[in-house]
Amino acid sequence: MTELISVMIVDDERLTLEDLSTIIDWEACGYRIVATAFNGRQGLRKYKEFHPQLILTDIRMPFMDGIEMISEIRKNDQKTSIVLLTAYEDFGYAKAAIRLGITEYMIKSEITAESLTTLLQRLNTHIIQRDQKDMIVTDRMLEQFFLSDHLAEAPDMDQFLQRDFHILLVEQDLPVNISGETLLPEIPVPKVKTVDLLSHFAYIGWMLEAITSLSDRQIVLALSSRTDSCGDSRKALYDCAEHIRSRLRERTLRSYTVYVIDNRISLYNLKRYCDENKGVFQKKYFTGTGRVCTLEYPIASVKHTDMKSYGYGTKEWGSAQEIMELRDRKERMEQLSYRYGKITEAQDMELLLSFSRDCYYALLNAYRSLPGSPEQKAAEKALSLKNSWESWLDSAKIREWLIRQFDTYYGYLQTEVNHYSKPVMSVIEYIYRNYRNPDLSLNDIADYVHLSVGYLSGAFKKEVGITLKNYITNVRIEAAKKLMENGNYKIYEICSRVGYHSSQYFSQAFFKEVGMFPTEYVKKGKGLPK
Repeated sequence: MTELISVMIVDDERLTLEDLSTIIDWEACGYRIVATAFNGRQGLRKYKEFHPQLILTDIRMPFMDGIEMISEIRKNDQKTSIVLLTAYEDFGYAKAAIRLGITEYMIKSEITAESLTTLLQRLNTHIIQRDQKDMIVTDRMLEQFFLSDHLAEAPDMDQFLQRDFHILLVEQDLPVNISGETLLPEIPVPKVKTVDLLSHFAYIGWMLEAITSLSDRQIVLALSSRTDSCGDSRKALYDCAEHIRSRLRERTLRSYTVYVIDNRISLYNLKRYCDENKGVFQKKYFTGTGRVCTLEYPIASVKHTDMKSYGYGTKEWGSAQEIMELRDRKERMEQLSYRYGKITEAQDMELLLSFSRDCYYALLNAYRSLPGSPEQKAAEKALSLKNSWESWLDSAKIREWLIRQFDTYYGYLQTEVNHYSKPVMSVIEYIYRNYRNPDLSLNDIADYVHLSVGYLSGAFKKEVGITLKNYITNVRIEAAKKLMENGNYKIYEICSRVGYHSSQYFSQAFFKEVGMFPTEYVKKGKGLPK
C-alpha cells in the first residue's frame, strides 16, 4: 500500500476550510490532510512543522496573504506542489503567482467534488513520479559513493555530501546462523522493497533529503528539520525512528533495528565513521534487536576482547555436552544464563556464534541418537533454520530458545520412559546421553543412580525385559543404523561415533543384532552410501 500524500489547506474562511475538508474522501483519492491554517503566517509555521507535499491556499488573508506565504516557501523549497484558490476578481494575482512556481489554480466558486477529484488525480501522478525520480537519482549517486572501498571524491555531489544531516540507519535483523545452514531467500527483505517503503513513509516534522544503501543490509536516511535549535528536536528524531521501526515491522513482518546518530553529521563523515567502526553494528546482538539504538559520534575505538578472559575454552567454561548432561533443569538454565551473561559482557560475535553452535549440535546429535519416532522427527525438524531463525536474532533470544529446546528434549525422554520406575528412567536417560563414550561401564551407571551393580542389573532386566548390557548395545546399533541411513559417514567413522573402540568388535555386535554386517546392510539398501 502506497503512503498517502500529505496536504495542508490554508484559508481564512472557516466554512471554506470545512467544505474543502469534507467535500471528497481524501484518503480514497490517495491524500491525507495533515494541517489547516487560517492565514499565511500560520500556514508558514505549519508548513515548517509538517512539510506537506501539497498545499491548497487562498490569496487574500490577514497577517500574511497567500502570495507572501508562497514566496517564503519557495526560498528553500521548489518541490512542494501548491494550488492557488482564487476568486474571479483575484485572477490577476493567480497569473502573477505563476512566477513563484504554483502548480495549479482553481476558481473557488467552481470547485466541486468532481473537479477537485480530477485535479488531485492529476497531481497524484505528478507528485509520486517527482518524488521517486528525486530519490532514485540521489540513491544511485550516493550508493556508488557509500559502497566504494575508499573515501572517493564525488565532485558532482560534493556540496551535498558536505552538508550536515540528522542520520538514521535502518537495518533488518538477520539471525545468528547457529545451525550453519544456507540463509533462506525468503528471510531477508529485498533492499529495493525496504527503500520503496521508506521512500513513501510520512516524516512529519522532517524533510527526507536522501535515502540510499550503506550495505546490503543498511539503509541511510538523511533528514533535515526546521527545529534543529529546539530542545525537542532530539526527541522528535527518536519518535521518527520508532515510527519507522514499527511501520517496517508491520509492513514486512520482520524485525528491524534503527540507529540514530546522536549528532548531525555530513555524509562524508558518515562513510568514514561506518568504515572505521563496523563493530558498533554488532552490539545489537548483545543489547537486543528490534529497537531504536543510539550511535555516538565521534566514538572511541572499539575494544577487542580476549575470549579466554571470559573463561571460554577453559575447563571452568565447560562444554555444551556437559551442560546437556546436567539432570536438573534449574542447574542447566543457570549454567546457560551464566555463559550467555559472559558472552554479552564480552560482546564478541565469534564467542556468541561458537558457543551457540556447540549447544545447537549437542542438542541435534542427542536427538539423532534416539530411536526414530514421529515425535522425535518433528522435534528435530523444529531445530532447523527455517523454523527457528526468529529466535536467533540476538544473544538473549538464543539463550531462551536453547533453554526451551533442552526442556523439550528432556520432556521427550521422559515420555519415552515414563512407564518405568524412577531409577530405571534415570538409567535410560543416562545411557542415551553417554552411549557414545566407549568406556561407559555398568559401574558408571550404577554410581549415577547410587545403586549397586547387582541390584540395578536385576531391577533393570525385570522392568525392561533385557539386560543392561544388551540395552546399551541396542541403543548403539540403532544409532549406527541411523548414521548409515544418513549416508554422510564411513563405517569406521560410525564405529567411533556410537561408542566402539574397534571396528571389528562393532561389526560383530552389529551382525549379532541385525543379522548382517554393516557393509551388507548398506549394500542391501538399508543404508544410503555417500
